[in-house]
Amino acid sequence: MKYTLEIEVSDNQISFAEEFFKTIKFIKKFKLIPENQITKPSILKSMDDYENNRVKPTPLSLKELKEMIDA
Repeated sequence: MKYTLEIEVSDNQISFAEEFFKTIKFIKKFKLIPENQITKPSILKSMDDYENNRVKPTPLSLKELKEMIDA
């Protein structure tokens, strides 16, 4: 079984948190994720699909975009 856990740690407590997680035997790996990193799987898949030409972007004019925003 695999769990994903999100924990916020202040900058001055990062080293303590890392040492703490190393002492827990059932935690196999952990990593620090920067705040601006995209981690949502559906967004990552969408980006990957676009980059590998599996999905083509939908043409959209500025006028259409403004209409969508104002709707």
